[in-house]
Amino acid sequence: MKKLKNILKILPALVLMTTATPAVAAPAPPPAAPTPGDKTAKPDDKTATPGDKTAKPDDKTATPGDKTAKPAAVRPTTTPARPAVAPPPAPPACDPQKVCDAKKLCDAKKICDPLKVCDPKTLKVPGLVCFKKDPKKKKLADGWHHNLTLGATLAMGQSLNVPGIDDGISLTLGAVVIGSVLYKYKQHRWTSSLSLVHAWAKTPSVKPMVKSADELNIKTGYQYVFKKMESVSFVAGLQLVTSIAPGDLVLAADTGLLLNQVDGTQLSDTALRGQRYRLTDAFEPLIFKQLAGFNVRPYETLLATLDVRLSLAGWEVWASGYAVNNDAGTDELDLKELQSFQQVGIQLEAIIAGNLSKRLSYAFALELMFPMYTSVETGLSGFDLLNTDLSFQVGLKMSKWASLSYVFSAKRIPVLVDQWQIVNNLVLSFTANIL
Repeated sequence: MKKLKNILKILPALVLMTTATPAVAAPAPPPAAPTPGDKTAKPDDKTATPGDKTAKPDDKTATPGDKTAKPAAVRPTTTPARPAVAPPPAPPACDPQKVCDAKKLCDAKKICDPLKVCDPKTLKVPGLVCFKKDPKKKKLADGWHHNLTLGATLAMGQSLNVPGIDDGISLTLGAVVIGSVLYKYKQHRWTSSLSLVHAWAKTPSVKPMVKSADELNIKTGYQYVFKKMESVSFVAGLQLVTSIAPGDLVLAADTGLLLNQVDGTQLSDTALRGQRYRLTDAFEPLIFKQLAGFNVRPYETLLATLDVRLSLAGWEVWASGYAVNNDAGTDELDLKELQSFQQVGIQLEAIIAGNLSKRLSYAFALELMFPMYTSVETGLSGFDLLNTDLSFQVGLKMSKWASLSYVFSAKRIPVLVDQWQIVNNLVLSFTANIL
């Protein structure tokens, strides 16, 4: 009886389980938004709230409290390939018209234009010419500018019982004076300069001291620089060249002299051993030059500055006395009488100067004057009358007060002396900048 009662109790539950059908949820109206209690939110409903347990993985608004939310699918990420790195371009060759990269040029063993050149601190190649532009250097201001340098030369030697050398003392004394004054106002410039080189020498074979160098050069000139073409300027100036001490001939033995006069006659004389034979007086010969023309500066750097000048020139020469003009065909020493004269012609000058390093400088000058008029009869014509002045100088600045310089000079003035006048000087100077 108890078993039958238990069966009757569970029978209605079994009947209900077998007859129940699943309920179909009605679709939600499109315009209405689901409320927080609405459990029928679809997967595409992006406004599902945290209480909506039917939110699917695509529901981007699912919150951490939604237990049915699945993690979003992780897309595989790939690292993009790095582009190939091109090698750095080689430093360009130095163009004097462009600003150079100092460090690259020095590292690349290039010689940069000295106007914008390398910093010596970055110089890695021994012997590479490398300059540094002075950042403090400014354009020349209007007003007065001046400088004065004084120098002295000294050389002494003594010999005793040396084969082939006379016993005694060799001595050389000299002085150098270099100064300039410049006044600038806008495009106008007035420049004056003075240069004096004077030296005396004594050797054991010649008792009296004789001058070994003597030149006084004074210049003054006006220059107008054109605004639109700063490399071109108009120039006009005066120049005086002479010697300040008398000229003497001192020989180691008695020597016969043949004096050739201007009128063609010849005289004879004798120069005694170790005695002075007067050739010229002080300030003779004296050459006075005037010029007017144009100057062009096509190139200007620290390494080299080039000036070319073409002008109409006039020369006045005052001279008396004699100059050595030896003829190998005679036994005597030939002397030529000097004469005064005037010339007018075309003058061409070229000057190139610069610095090879901070201590080494150089200068080269060429002056050609072709006379179209000469006041005296010479028997010369055409290019035989061409006056030439060629000079070259190299200077080594060893310190602020000491320098070593070599000067070469070659002159030829056919009407005065129809031979090349050549001078070589190697001078150790002690200088002081006064102004």
